[in-house]
Amino acid sequence: MEVIPIHLDRESSEFDVYDKISKNRDKINIEDNDVLVISSKYLSISEGRIKKLTGIKPSSQAIQASKLYHIDPKIMELILRESDEIFGGLYGFVLTSVHKVLAPNAGIDKSNVPNGSVVLYPKYPYRSIEILKQKFLINSWKRIGIVLSDSRILPMRKGTVGIALACCGFEPVIDLKGTFDLFGNVLKYTSQNLADCLASIGTMIMGESDASTPVIIIRGLNIKMTDKPVSSDTLNIDSKFDIYVRGLSKRIVPAYN
Repeated sequence: MEVIPIHLDRESSEFDVYDKISKNRDKINIEDNDVLVISSKYLSISEGRIKKLTGIKPSSQAIQASKLYHIDPKIMELILRESDEIFGGLYGFVLTSVHKVLAPNAGIDKSNVPNGSVVLYPKYPYRSIEILKQKFLINSWKRIGIVLSDSRILPMRKGTVGIALACCGFEPVIDLKGTFDLFGNVLKYTSQNLADCLASIGTMIMGESDASTPVIIIRGLNIKMTDKPVSSDTLNIDSKFDIYVRGLSKRIVPAYN
């Protein structure tokens, strides 16, 4: 397996992602069965999802919530607009769901964008990367997979890892139910989220600051490519079935010392 970073110029307004990747300054060609890991922020910027805070008027609900969570009222307004669900929060953060993905502050980010602005998640991430995948097939005759990645803090862990906000072009979840472990035990619940694994590889290479590598090629993977549509239901589960959301909403039982 090869992991190949694509260095691209910093962007702050709308642009064509396909042109930027296919005409990259390193002259790296995309090959059949490559998987592109693309920063969700990079795609968002290409779609004009940067918002100037001066143009945001917070509602009374946003003002009230901003006082509760100590968040700028204008950012709180965007959080309310962008979230599918809001589960609660603490000083400076609101825990939300966007595109059925658990995300602090609805994934809104102030880093690597002009001062006084924020960048939102892509509006329709699965549709956007499916269109991009089709462009590579039609214009370059290359059949590829795409993972749209974001960084995330896992519960009770330091540092960030990658998570797939969306994906297309390959089977993202490997169902291991009914297979056997090393001791012959039948696996009843296990499945592997390949999309998140690839997102973590991409996030590790991209970095979190000024690396300017928003696209990573993962080449030589033995995965099942497919033209079957992928949706949020393929990768995600409803919050009512999630062990973290359900578990933390229940009464806390004191631990033994």
